[in-house]
Amino acid sequence: MSNSNDTVERDSFPITAAQLSGNFCETLFFGIYLVTCTSCVRTLLITGTGTGTGAGKERWRRPHEIRWMLTIIAFVLFVICTFDTALGLLHNFRAFVDSEDPEREFRNIADWVNIARVSGGFVFLGSGLGFGFYPR
Repeated sequence: MSNSNDTVERDSFPITAAQLSGNFCETLFFGIYLVTCTSCVRTLLITGTGTGTGAGKERWRRPHEIRWMLTIIAFVLFVICTFDTALGLLHNFRAFVDSEDPEREFRNIADWVNIARVSGGFVFLGSGLGFGFYPR
């Protein structure tokens, strides 16, 4: 038979631990994203086989060969993900280094970091594109 105090302790997850865990996972997946993004950018901007010897096997795509819509979307997603990851690291730095009470810092929804992280998603999703993913 379990004690009701055990349930309360097991279900509680402090906001400070949640922020650190979330930031760790975010930076881990951002690293994976960077590797994938590099491969995608290479595919979007460079053509050729890249195998064998001799010059001329690989070259930059000419402007009319580039799929501009895919390139622009990839660039916008990269900027948004980078900005969100940087804001997350800044938020944790401000909470744990600059502040005396990290929990109060994380719960302060009027802070510009929280507003920037949330409003960025609304701007991107509300732009009328009809699709989108914003990490948060």
